[in-house]
Amino acid sequence: MTQKNKTPRFKRLQQPFFWGMMALVFVTSGAAFLALMTLTPLKNFASSHLPHSSKSLTGLIPTNLEHPVNILILGIDNSGHPHKGNYTPAEALAGNSDTMLVVRLQPNNNQISVLSIPRDTLVSLPKIGIDKLNDANVRGGPKLAAEAVSQLLEGVSIDRYVRLDTEGFIHLVDALGGVEVTVPKQMDYTDKTQHLNIHISPGRQKLDGLHLQEYVRFRHDRLGDIGRVQRQQEVLKEILHTLLQPESIGKLPQILQVVKDNVETDLSLQEILAVAQTLVKSDRHQMHLMMLPGRFSRKDEYKLSYWIYNPKAAAGILSQYFDVKTAKAEENAAHVTDPKTLKIAVANATKQPRDREMVVSFLRKHGFRNAYITNIDTIADPQKTQIIAQHGNPDSANAVSSILGTGQVQVASIGDILSDITIVVGADLVDQIKRQESKVRTTPARRVHS
Repeated sequence: MTQKNKTPRFKRLQQPFFWGMMALVFVTSGAAFLALMTLTPLKNFASSHLPHSSKSLTGLIPTNLEHPVNILILGIDNSGHPHKGNYTPAEALAGNSDTMLVVRLQPNNNQISVLSIPRDTLVSLPKIGIDKLNDANVRGGPKLAAEAVSQLLEGVSIDRYVRLDTEGFIHLVDALGGVEVTVPKQMDYTDKTQHLNIHISPGRQKLDGLHLQEYVRFRHDRLGDIGRVQRQQEVLKEILHTLLQPESIGKLPQILQVVKDNVETDLSLQEILAVAQTLVKSDRHQMHLMMLPGRFSRKDEYKLSYWIYNPKAAAGILSQYFDVKTAKAEENAAHVTDPKTLKIAVANATKQPRDREMVVSFLRKHGFRNAYITNIDTIADPQKTQIIAQHGNPDSANAVSSILGTGQVQVASIGDILSDITIVVGADLVDQIKRQESKVRTTPARRVHS
C-alpha cells in the first residue's frame, strides 16, 4: 500500500485558480482576478518553495515578470478525501494528480504555452523506481512531482506550483451557470471506487458542474487517459469563452467563495499579480495547448498500462516553447518540414467519407506521402477546416494550409495522436479542392512548336 508523506504546510492563497487545466482560465480573466486579489486577504501559512526554483519571479516593478516562468499545475483527485467528510484540505490535496500541466508564461511576448502530461506517464521516482507520474504527489507532494516532471522534460525548470482538488470544480462551474460543450459520442461508464456514474448523450449542450466534471474525467474508450487530456483542452477553451461573457462579471464573488478552500500554491501575492499582468496582455487566441508525445505501452513490456514518452517527438515542443535545446531538436525540425516524412491524418467534419478520401489524394499529389484517413471523434465546425499542429509545429501546419488554400491553424493536441498534423475537413476545403481540380481540367494544354 502506498505510504503518504506528511503534507507540509504551504502558503494557501484565495484566488481563482482551480482544478488542473481550469486553473489557467481564471487567471486569464485578468482584471477581475486583480480586483478579487485586492479584496481577499491571504491566509497566514508558512511558505515552501520548490527546489532549484527562482527566488523571485518579479523585476524592479513588482507587478511585472522578470523572465519566463514555468508553473506546474496539479489537479488532485480528492474523491477519497472529500471536504464534507472529516478530512482537511491538506489531506484532500495529497491524492493522485489526475491532471498535470506545465504552463510557461513569457513576459517578452506575452505568450502562453500549456503542456499537458498524461497521468499514466512512465517515470522513475527516486528511491521508488518505475511508477506512474500521477503517484509522485502521493509519494512526495508537489516537490517530488516537480522533480519528476523536470527530469522527464529534459531538465525544464519548475519555478512554482499550484495544487487544486476536484471538489471545488463542480461548484465553480455551477457558479458560472454551467458551460456549453459539444459531446462527440454517447458516454456511459460506472466506477464505484471513483464515485463515477457517467451517462452523457452526444451533441451540443450546457453541462452543470457535476456532469462537466464527469465529461473531463471520462476515460472509458480506446484512447483512455489520452482522450481525457484531449477533452480537457477543448473544455479549457469553452470555459474561457464562458468567463469572458459580460454576464460572468457579476458571478465572480461566488466563484471566489467556492475556490478559496481548494487551492494551494507557493506563489507570493506579488508574483500572482505579475502573472495576472502577463496574462492580461496575452493574446488568448494564440494560447498553445500541447500534450506530451508518446505511445501506449505494450502488454509484453509492463504489467500495468503506461504512457511512454517519445523524446524525439517532444524535442520540437521543448525547444520552441520551453527553451530546452537538445540534439533531437534539430533532427525533429528536419522531420516536421519534410513533406515525405510528415504524418498527416485526415478526419472528417462533413461526415462524407468521399471528402476525406479526396483530401488524402490531393495531399499525396503534392508530395505528402504519409497522408492517411483517421477515424477520431471530431467536434469541429463542418463548414470550416481545422489544421491542428499536433506536436506544436505551426510552421508545418501553415505550409499545409498554404497548399490547401484554406484551413484554420491551431497548436493543440486534439487530433490523431500518431500524426504530426491532423486536418479536420470542412466544407470550405472540399469546395477549394474541387475548384482547383476544375481549373486543371479546363486549362488547355500548351501547344509545342517544333
